[in-house]
Amino acid sequence: MNKKTIAIAGVLVIAGVLYFSLSKPTAYAATSRVGNGQGQGFGRQQMVTEKAKIFNMNVTDLQREVNAGKTFYQIAQEKGVNIDSMHEQMESFQKTRLQGLVDAGTITKAEMQERLDSMEQRQVNCGNNVPMSGNGRNGMGMHR
Repeated sequence: MNKKTIAIAGVLVIAGVLYFSLSKPTAYAATSRVGNGQGQGFGRQQMVTEKAKIFNMNVTDLQREVNAGKTFYQIAQEKGVNIDSMHEQMESFQKTRLQGLVDAGTITKAEMQERLDSMEQRQVNCGNNVPMSGNGRNGMGMHR
C-alpha cells in the first residue's frame, strides 16, 4: 500500500468512528440491564442510596425489597415515611446532584429541567403505585 491509500483509509476509519459515536443518543449514566430489563445507571444507584437514608435502611436491604417486587411507595408506607416528605427530600437531592452536572458542563440547564420534570411525573405516579421504567438516558434509571 502506498502512503496515499493508508492516509485515506485512516481518514475513513476516523470518520466512521465519529459518525457512529455522534449519531447515538447521549448516555448520561453508565447503564447495564438486569434480567427484567431495569436500567441500573449510576443515577439510579445514587437515588437508591438516598432513599435508603430516607427509609433509615441500608442499601442492600432496600435493594432486596425492590428486587422482591415492592415499590418505593409501598416501602415508604411500611416504614411510616410520609410520601410528600420523601418526594421533597428526593427533589432536593436531585436538584443538588443535577446542578453539579450543570456546573461541570456535563448537562445543560434545559437538560436539568427536563430531568426534574420527568422526576416530578414519576412522583405523581408513585402515589398511584405505578412502576415507571427508564433506559438510564436521564441518569435516573428506573423509578419504582
